[in-house]
Amino acid sequence: MANAIQHLAPAPRPVTSFDEAMARVKALQAKDGPDVRDDSRTRLWSQGRKAEHVLVYYHGYTNAPPQFKILGEDLCQQGYNVLVARLPYHGLKDPLTTDQAKMTAEDMAALTQETVDIAQGLGEKVTIAGLSAGGVMAAWAAQFRSDVDLAVVIGPAFGLPVVPSWVSSTARSAIGILPNSYIWWDPRVKETIVGPAHAYPRFSTKGLAETFRLGNEVRAAAKSTKPAARQIQVILSDFDTAIHLPTAKQVAEQWQKQGANVSVYTFAKDLKIWHDMIDPEQSTQQIDVVYPVVLPLLTQNA
Repeated sequence: MANAIQHLAPAPRPVTSFDEAMARVKALQAKDGPDVRDDSRTRLWSQGRKAEHVLVYYHGYTNAPPQFKILGEDLCQQGYNVLVARLPYHGLKDPLTTDQAKMTAEDMAALTQETVDIAQGLGEKVTIAGLSAGGVMAAWAAQFRSDVDLAVVIGPAFGLPVVPSWVSSTARSAIGILPNSYIWWDPRVKETIVGPAHAYPRFSTKGLAETFRLGNEVRAAAKSTKPAARQIQVILSDFDTAIHLPTAKQVAEQWQKQGANVSVYTFAKDLKIWHDMIDPEQSTQQIDVVYPVVLPLLTQNA
């Protein structure tokens, strides 16, 4: 169930029953302490039994589980069990928390491994999806877990925007050595940025480097090894200036060269679909355009 190349996560321990899956979901939820926002805790929309389909979603870096609220509710109404796990050190009540700098690639890989394990008891067919840092996690699951039926990789943050991929690799190494710093998503307004209350207004350079480090494991494996997932759907926007689009496209091409079942959907640049195309509370959201495209792609193995 795991590709031998991966090394950042513990060995997989897939569950064998719905009851075991629920116990392990509760263990994840128990990690949500009093410092976590009420709306940002690990969330499960459940049918009360093992369903035909389960979807696990990973939110973006500095965001939180409410990013997927509308889509989660919609999928639940369609009969899915839907699990949205809170990334480590995310969703905290203090939007200026420095804890986000503690997140490591190992944390992200371990959470991916655990939630894919849990998914085996929540649904007969397993879909894994994620955006940005969550997109890297979904790509990791696609590369290394053969018990994933469909992986939907949305705007994966494999590298810095605009610059060549080798610059991202160099930056990742440098950031790992240099002291951590915080960068405002919008330096003009800083903490008063308009957007989701559950999202942080700045990001840690250490946390970003760790996201790139997880992505580098996927990229390295994709060069020589067919991804383990049965089907992969990549979703990109040519208007996205938050990630290195050529690298995301290159990973998809490498998967295709390895013989994987991979499809790529790209929103045209003139649609102006920003990086966070999922969160309905983003000031730039166009869910009226995005959701009619994304929902069928999330459910294409139904």
